[in-house]
Amino acid sequence: MKATFNSVVTMAALAGLTLNAHAASSTTYSIEEQQVLQQTDSSTINDGFSFLGYSQFSLVAKVDTLGANLSAAPILTLPAPTSTYPAGSVTFPTGPSFSPTWATSGGYNRYQYGDSRPTTALLDAAYGSGTYTFTLGNATLQPTLSLDLATPVLPVTPMLVSGGTWSGGMLLVDPTQTVTLDFNSFTTYTNGLGGKINFNLFQSSAYPTPVGSSPQSVYAPTLGKTDDALTSFTIAPGTLTNGQNYIIQANFTQLETVNTTNFTGTGITGNPMGLSYYTTSTFITMQAIPEPSTMRLLAIMGLPACLMILAAKSRSSARGNPAAPIDSGRT
Repeated sequence: MKATFNSVVTMAALAGLTLNAHAASSTTYSIEEQQVLQQTDSSTINDGFSFLGYSQFSLVAKVDTLGANLSAAPILTLPAPTSTYPAGSVTFPTGPSFSPTWATSGGYNRYQYGDSRPTTALLDAAYGSGTYTFTLGNATLQPTLSLDLATPVLPVTPMLVSGGTWSGGMLLVDPTQTVTLDFNSFTTYTNGLGGKINFNLFQSSAYPTPVGSSPQSVYAPTLGKTDDALTSFTIAPGTLTNGQNYIIQANFTQLETVNTTNFTGTGITGNPMGLSYYTTSTFITMQAIPEPSTMRLLAIMGLPACLMILAAKSRSSARGNPAAPIDSGRT
């Protein structure tokens, strides 16, 4: 079992959303099933992301204290005891003296727990579907969130449909130019309680610390947000370093439940907000390479390789009607 932190940006973004819509909040907590995929060319999606050792399906739980200090590490009580967790609960990992495991930007201090499995059935067998209970310090009321791992409603797969040039499973882009990466439509973005789209850029050697801004759009009318769906990610010239490898992470998130039940306890203030959701994340490995001239390509790579790269670039630029995204509901 491998603790996964691949949706590190998701909770911080949703936490900001809840603060805007629920100004008294000072703590957020969440439970999520995340599907992790990797795109390696214009039409190929692989299960999991071997570069970081992630299996396809993960359970990720977070408690973001937004600067407050809990009296003890949070505990997550599972819907039913399992052979993997006979006590029926897991304690969030901590630093010294129950400190949060993540110190993030904007004053967020987050406890985070993650575990992954190759199928959603195995994930459900380990953790169960139903009501998850959070014990936050010595809170007098423990908040709950529901999540169905047996039959999850995972969003469609984010796929890059134009931008850059694919070569050997990697996306090549010119760091001296504006890079615009266009993605497919999130077809259920406005369904139910709504959804969220966000794109993140990481240097491969420094994941999960993002490079630059992470654009996002949120549609959640009950929380006061109705953004138009984001469909592209633009990287400004000079953001990327020549020769460096990067990771693009595209997330489509479907919001399932919101819990605004008030509770109090040592280190807990305001009215915490709880969220449960499903996320499909696609990872793309990208390399920054300045656009070479045709003659330089010929000298370095020879005529066959040069022609292949130029043809791939031409097809990418000419593509106008990309194929429908691959179904993300398989196990």
